[in-house]
Amino acid sequence: MSQISFDDLFLEEKKLENTIKNIPSPLQNDILDLFHKGETSALAICEHLIKLGKYSDERFSTNKPKYYGKVCLVLDSMANNGLLVFVEDLDKKDRTYKLKN
Repeated sequence: MSQISFDDLFLEEKKLENTIKNIPSPLQNDILDLFHKGETSALAICEHLIKLGKYSDERFSTNKPKYYGKVCLVLDSMANNGLLVFVEDLDKKDRTYKLKN
């Protein structure tokens, strides 16, 4: 009979965590659909998600959607996970990404 060490348990937990992290959320799936339709702008993606009813149309005084920051966080996460590539920050007004080939 073989024994399992604490380190082995930790490694198994890490593997499970990485597997769960790689499963795309519904929001990530919506964003990927928009990328496949040719959208690359974080602001435009946010506007599309509002039109789809995924987010409310609440806005800052600058007219930028309040959910823009959350969309950018998801996009950055997708870039860190290798799904997207960050292209550029357009004077802090918008960000562009592209699908990783």
